Parts: sequence; C-alpha cells; structure tokens
Amino acid sequence: MDVGELVAVGRTSEVYAYGNDSVVKVPRPDVPEHWAHDEAQFTRAARTCGVPAPEVVDVIELDGRPAIVFERIDGPSMWERMLAHPADIDQLAVQVAAVHREIHAAGIPSGVPDLIERMCMKIGEARTLGDDAKDEACTIARALPRGAALLHGDLHPGNILLSPNGPVVIDWFDATIGHPIADVVRSSILIRPNADAADLPHLPDAEPGFLEHVHSSYVRQFDELVADTADSLSQWEAVVAVSRISERSDDDAGLLEFWDARNAPRSSSELALVATQFAPSGD
Repeated sequence: MDVGELVAVGRTSEVYAYGNDSVVKVPRPDVPEHWAHDEAQFTRAARTCGVPAPEVVDVIELDGRPAIVFERIDGPSMWERMLAHPADIDQLAVQVAAVHREIHAAGIPSGVPDLIERMCMKIGEARTLGDDAKDEACTIARALPRGAALLHGDLHPGNILLSPNGPVVIDWFDATIGHPIADVVRSSILIRPNADAADLPHLPDAEPGFLEHVHSSYVRQFDELVADTADSLSQWEAVVAVSRISERSDDDAGLLEFWDARNAPRSSSELALVATQFAPSGD
C-alpha cells in the first residue's frame, strides 16, 4: 500500500495518509526503532481500559524501519478549535480536563511502564543537568507518592482530536502508571508559555496571553488535586520538568527554573497559585 499525503508533523515523527481510512506514523531516522513498538503497545493498552485512543491497525516496516498504522481520525485538534474559537477557551479547557480525568480513572492496563522508573531514565539523559543533580532528582522522584493511575504523559490540546464521535487522544508514547498529579504538572508545563515567550512547537500560533488563558482555564479544573498534593507540589514540578529536558525541548532554561525552585514552599508554585486563584469558594 502506498503512503499518501503528509497529514501532520511532530517532533519525532511524521504522519501520512495510508489507504482509505488509516494513517501511518513514521519515526524520524534518529528515533530508536523500539519506540514505534512501544507506542503501539501503550496505545493498545489504553484502549483496553476504554480510553478514547485510536485503534492500532498494524506495525509495519517502511524503508527498513518500523512505523505504526493507526485508524484515521477525521476532525480538528482541540488546539485548532481553540485558535478558531478563542471565545470558547474556557469551555474547551473544561473538555481537556474532563478527558484527562477520564484517563486517570480508566484503570491500570498491563504493559505500561512505571512513571518513576521511566522518569529517572529520562532524568539520566538530561543533557544540561549535572550528575549530582540527576542523582538528587531521582532520589526526590522515588520519595514522592507512587500513585496507581493510567497517565498519558504528554496531554495538551494538540494531542486531542475532535472526531464526529467525540474526543480521541493520540500520541501515547509517554504513557505510564503513576500519580495523577504528575500528569497534570506535565500538562501544565506543556501549556504555559515558554520563559522567553517563544512559540511552542506543539501549540503553534499563539501569543503568550492566549496560552496563559488556556493554562489557567485548564489548571483550575484540578484545584482539589493540587490542594491534596500541596506539600510535594514543588518537588513534582521539579522532577517532571527536568525529565523533559531529555526530549530536546527548546526551553531548557524555563525547565531548570522549576528545578531551582524544588525546595520552595507550595505558595510559590505557579500551578498552585492559579488553582487557588480560580478555585470555587464553596458558597
């Protein structure tokens, strides 16, 4: 079957039309070959729990390298919908949070790795972090509450497609089993503007103020979870941030700011400040 037109471009792969009702996700040449098999496994695992993930049709070889064939999901991404309808940001952010909570409540599938162990593996590959800091980060991570929920690991509005049958979550390569606050912290870091106000590759074409609105609208949906993990929030932000450095992010300076604040009181955490600011009064 011939590969068709380019559908999407990501940091580590390109997605092409494939046949009448499928797409094929082709990793870039520098991506380890096992990544395609891992993502296919994690996506299938999520589907076994009833999570709205695309069907994995097959893992094939293209030019001697594995690539994943997924069912084709017709519809814009949540991010595209936000850009097209900025007046609906609050409502759409509520939908993002609802999808996230659905994932966390779905159960624990087999074949998905442990969050802390995978996080420590990434921390070990963080190029701008010294060896002593890497050791400290893994020590902090292993002392945090383990949790037992399915985590997506990369959830943001660009990874939610709005099909005619409802939202579908794509890009499950970073799925793990762990504490939901780690997933919310990760999404918070992905959605908020870069420290230097540069464009976010995964959420393009947005001004910092637009991103700040999306971020606050999303975070305020998790005020109770943030409050419940208040004592460890700065540590969660620190280790989640430095584990992202291994992903060749363009915002190492901003990520390291979280690390520098690892021992700060909960009141200085931006995530906590936003959640507290918008939390319902209870009246």
